[in-house]
Amino acid sequence: MKKITDINQGDLLTFKATDGKYKVLLCTSTYKEKSPQNFSFAALTYENEDKPTVEDILHSDFWGIGNTKNDYFKYSDIELNQMWRIHPETKPYFLGSYGLIIWRKDFMKFRDNFEIIGNLKIVDNLDKNGNGGMNASDWDFLKDFFSNKINSVLPDRGQKTFKLKAIIND
Repeated sequence: MKKITDINQGDLLTFKATDGKYKVLLCTSTYKEKSPQNFSFAALTYENEDKPTVEDILHSDFWGIGNTKNDYFKYSDIELNQMWRIHPETKPYFLGSYGLIIWRKDFMKFRDNFEIIGNLKIVDNLDKNGNGGMNASDWDFLKDFFSNKINSVLPDRGQKTFKLKAIIND
């Protein structure tokens, strides 16, 4: 497995959680201009004993919300129409992801637990159009959260799952 030295928007990172199943994070944005650097991720619903491929991931969902209409972080008409075609129940609102923030200095301590399996061209500002986030800069927290808490914590915070294809730019 190749050591991760950099993360970019759209990168898919897989890891094994406490339950022994593979999970996936989608990088929604990065801040690399100056220290402290960080990465924002959306949690995906992939959960399997087999390591995922990009094709597997395309059939999964992401955790987020479909009730924001932000004047600062707009999507293009093409992006909105794709979102609404796949999730018509959200129109006229935007989709946004729930952010899992990982600080680069912390990530470097546990990066060997992750593998980048590919990159997807996703919409910009997905995390900025969400309505919440949490610090996920701890390996023990991440592997336990994805095994035991994600399906209770995120719905309690008003998050739902949406088709990943709704936020991919073709």
